[in-house]
Amino acid sequence: MTSSELDLRIEERLPPQNIDAEETILGGLMMDPEALTRVVEHLRPEAFYVESHQIIYRAALALHAQGRPTDLLTLSAWLEDNKLTEKIGGRTYLRRLTDAAINTINIDGYGRLVSDKYALRMLIRAGQEIAALGFDSATEIPKLLDRAEQTLFAVTQERVQRSLVPASEVLMNIFEQLETRYQDGSNVFGIPTHFYDLDNYTQGLQPSDLIIVAGRPGMGKCCAADTPIADPVTGALVTIEEIYRRGEAGKLVEVLTLLGDGRLARVEPSHFVDDGIKPVYRVRTGLGREVKTTLTHPYLTPTGWKPLAEIAAGARIAVPCRIPVFGSESLPPKEISLLCSRATRDNRIPDPVFRLPRAQLVAFLKQLCITADSARVSDRTVEFTSPSKSFCHQLQHLLLRLGVLSALREVSGIFYLDIKPAAETPIKPASLWSQDLAHHCDLHWDEIASIEYVGNEQVYDLTVPVTHNFVAADICLHNTAFSLSIAQRIAQKAGLPAVVFSLEMSKEQLVQRLLCSEAGVESHRLRAARISENEWQRIGQAIGELASIPLYIDDSPNATVTEIRSKARRLQAEQGGRLGLVMIDYLQLMEGAGSDNRVQELSKITRGLKGLARELRVPVMALSQLSRSVEARTNKRPMLSDLRESGSIEQDADIVLMLYRDDYYNPDSPDRNIAEVNIVKHRNGPTGTVKLLFENQFTRFLNLTSGNH
Repeated sequence: MTSSELDLRIEERLPPQNIDAEETILGGLMMDPEALTRVVEHLRPEAFYVESHQIIYRAALALHAQGRPTDLLTLSAWLEDNKLTEKIGGRTYLRRLTDAAINTINIDGYGRLVSDKYALRMLIRAGQEIAALGFDSATEIPKLLDRAEQTLFAVTQERVQRSLVPASEVLMNIFEQLETRYQDGSNVFGIPTHFYDLDNYTQGLQPSDLIIVAGRPGMGKCCAADTPIADPVTGALVTIEEIYRRGEAGKLVEVLTLLGDGRLARVEPSHFVDDGIKPVYRVRTGLGREVKTTLTHPYLTPTGWKPLAEIAAGARIAVPCRIPVFGSESLPPKEISLLCSRATRDNRIPDPVFRLPRAQLVAFLKQLCITADSARVSDRTVEFTSPSKSFCHQLQHLLLRLGVLSALREVSGIFYLDIKPAAETPIKPASLWSQDLAHHCDLHWDEIASIEYVGNEQVYDLTVPVTHNFVAADICLHNTAFSLSIAQRIAQKAGLPAVVFSLEMSKEQLVQRLLCSEAGVESHRLRAARISENEWQRIGQAIGELASIPLYIDDSPNATVTEIRSKARRLQAEQGGRLGLVMIDYLQLMEGAGSDNRVQELSKITRGLKGLARELRVPVMALSQLSRSVEARTNKRPMLSDLRESGSIEQDADIVLMLYRDDYYNPDSPDRNIAEVNIVKHRNGPTGTVKLLFENQFTRFLNLTSGNH
C-alpha cells in the first residue's frame, strides 16, 4: 500500500473525537468554579478537536492562573478584551455551552475521554509520519529509524498517574533502604554531591527534594554609579546607573565588549543588577584614565583577569586604544562652531557632540584642539590645557573614538592633555599576544599609576553573556558555579544523568566553564586560545572525561515549569528511569503564568518545581537571587528573609543553601578563597555551615580536605 493510499483510507474514516464531551467540559467550567482543577492536570488545550473549544479552554486557563473565576460573565469579558469573541462563535455559543452541561459530577471522566481521543488522533498522525518515512529512500536507515522512534515516543510519553499506596508497601521500601545502608556502612542514602561535609549534613540529595541555592548576583564586579559608558546605539556617553535604569525598564541597551581575538564589539547585557552601597577604589592609569570599582572587580592583566585586591600600582591592565562608537545626529556647520565655543566657555563637552557622526566629530575636535586658545601645537604633539579634569577626560574619550591616543597629567591644579599624532597609535599589546593579533586588536597595556580608597558609593553590575566583560571609563572590566559543580559531580562520580536548564547562559558558555574547571585553565586564555603545551594535554584529558559523563544542557530562554517537566520526564524515560538531578539557573528568569503579581507568580513556579521533584522522584535544584537588603547590614551573611521575590520559596523548599564569601566584603579576611555554604533550612535534618575552597580563576569549588576531586 502506498503512502497516498494510506492517507486516503484514513481520511475515509471520521477522526476520533467527542464533541459532546468537549462541550460538557467547557460548560461545566463556567458553572462550577472547582471544575477546572479536576481536569487541568491531564487535559491540554490541544486535546480539544474543535478550534473554538481550544480558545475557550485557553481563556479559562489564563483566568485560573490569575486567580480569577471562569464563570460565563468573566470568560466572556476576557474573550471580548482579547478580540476572540467572534472567533469562538459569539456570546450566544458560550451560553449554549452552559446549557449543554447539566452537571459537573462526571467532568473528570469527560476530561479523560477527550484526552484519550486526542491521543488516538496523535497516534494516527504519528502513523502517517512514520509511514511517510518508509518511502524516503534518500535518507540513511539509522536516521529514519531514529526519527520514527522520536515520533512514536512523543505520543507514548508517560502521563502522571496518581494512586493510593498502602503504608505497608512504603515501610518495606524504607526497610530495604536501611538494610542496604547498614551493609554498605554509608551514612549517605541519597545522591552524594561528593562535597563531603555537605553530604554529612544532608546525607546526600534526596529524591523529591526541592533545593534552593541562593547568593547575591554579580559578586566581585561592581562599578560606581557615575562610571561613564559609551552607548554604541546613539553615541551618547552615559553612566552605568543610566544603563541599569534603561535595562530594568526593558529598553534596548548595548555596550562594548572585548572578544577573544582582542577586538571590541557591540553586545546586549542579559541582566542588570543594583548591588547597593559598597566600598569603592579609584584606579588611575599612566594615561590618566580613571574608574571606580570594588576591590573584587577583575581587570585584565598580561597574566589574566585578576581582582583589584591582587593588583598593585605599577601593574599593567588592558585598555582600549580605540572606541568604535559614533552617533548619527548631524548638525549644520555653524552649530559645530557654536558647540566648540560652548565647550571652551563651560569647560565641558556639550551632550550633542557625543552623538555626532564621525566626520562632524573630526571637525569639532580639530577646531577645539588645534584652533582654540587652550591648545598648543608642536611638531609631535598637541597640548590641551584646562582647569577641569572631567573636561579633559571627555576630550580624551572623544579622541579615542578616532584611535588617537592622549595622556592626561596634572601640574599645580591645571590639567594637560598631551595628544599624540595618529601615526603613533595604537600602541601594540605586550608580547604575549601573537603577532597577528597585535596588528588587529583594539587594546594596549596601560600601567596603573595609583589605587586609592574613595569611600562607600552606590554600585551597579551588568551581566554580559559569553564574554563576561564590558568597557567602562575606557577600561576593560570583567563581569553560578556551585550548583554547576554539583551537577558535574553527580554525573561524573555517581554516573547518574543530570540535566541543567540554563535560562541565562548559553550551552557553549556552560560547557566552557566546565572545561576550564576540569582542566584547570583560566577561562579568558581558553577563549583566546592562548594555551601552553602542557595545558593542551590537560584540556584534551578534560574533554575526554567530560564527554563521557551523562550531563545534559538545555539553554532555551524563558522556560516554564511545564516545559521543564516535559523535557525532564522525557530524559528520564530515555535513560531507563535513571535521573540524578534537575538543575535550574535561575529561578527569577523562569516564565510564569502572566500574573501581574510577580511574587504570586514565583510562588506558583516553586510549587510547580516541588511537584516536579515529587513526580519524577529526583532532586530539583534551583538557583535564586538574594535581595540587596543584605548589603545594608553590618553582617553580610544572607538570611532566609533575603530571598528575592521570595513568595513561597522558603515554604516549598526542603533545603535552602546560601553562599557567602567573606573576602568579597573584607579584602583582609583570613578566609581568602573560602566559600561558605550556609544550610539555613533543612526540612529533614540539621542546619549548619560547610566551608569549601573556591578557585576563582577556574570557577571551581573543592573540598578543603584531601581528595578534592
